[in-house]
Amino acid sequence: MLWPRILAAVLLLAVVAPLGLCDRSIPLTLGTFNIRMFPGPNTDREAVASAIAELDADAFAVQEIVAPDEFRRVLERASALTGRHYAVALEPVHFPGITETMHVGVVHDLAALELVEARLLGEFIRPRGQPAGMLALLRTRDGRRLALASVHFSAGDTPARREDRVAQWSWLVAALPELRGEWAAPVIVAGDFNSTGYLVDGDPERRFIDALVEQHALQLPTAGLACSMYWQRSKTTFAVSLLDHVLAPGDLSFGPAEALGMCAELACAPQTAAPTAWVAVSDHCPVRVPLKF
Repeated sequence: MLWPRILAAVLLLAVVAPLGLCDRSIPLTLGTFNIRMFPGPNTDREAVASAIAELDADAFAVQEIVAPDEFRRVLERASALTGRHYAVALEPVHFPGITETMHVGVVHDLAALELVEARLLGEFIRPRGQPAGMLALLRTRDGRRLALASVHFSAGDTPARREDRVAQWSWLVAALPELRGEWAAPVIVAGDFNSTGYLVDGDPERRFIDALVEQHALQLPTAGLACSMYWQRSKTTFAVSLLDHVLAPGDLSFGPAEALGMCAELACAPQTAAPTAWVAVSDHCPVRVPLKF
């Protein structure tokens, strides 16, 4: 009578084990990095490569890339520093009053993720409310699909710029369900949301963002960061702000977000002089967040 029970246990294991494998999550590290008008006159390319190496993400959004070929060379250096094999998909975007063509993009490690498709987010000539951005559809080695968008919202703290960002948040959140259905993949949005009021208690911009995220069953894993960039308030004051975020469906599982570089080194404390990385790398810090996918 023992053998039938053993046989039944073996058959049950044969059925259950593959299901367990299918449910097993894959750890991925995602991020975002606005590399200010790369490359600027003071940009230290080796320092940028080191910042990307510290980020050490499987995929991350980038903004303000002016020279794509130079950026690809920096990615080659970052790949050498990390043992990864970084590639990037970039799309051009234009901003009023800025003559240079900037690019937003998604960098991914070819050893971890395959690029299926990349395109602009929305229309090339953006109607009011549509943020600058692009989308990359990625696929893990076991066939799971994940879309990562890189965005750059309107900059500035004037009432008009804040109104622009309200429209951009609203447009983006409304577009996410259709994008998820079209690509049969969860859509994560990372980038420079320019949320100048996010660290101010009771600020209308903070209240609007938090309410919108909750209303649409989304999450903002970066909400608890102490800062993500430094800005020059005066000749002797460099203050902090939280402009860079990761926006994701509420059913995904994220670990704690981190702001790296000078944000970590200086613990987001105000400074009386420009931090070294502020001059040589960017006014923004690399931001990363772990995902169990």
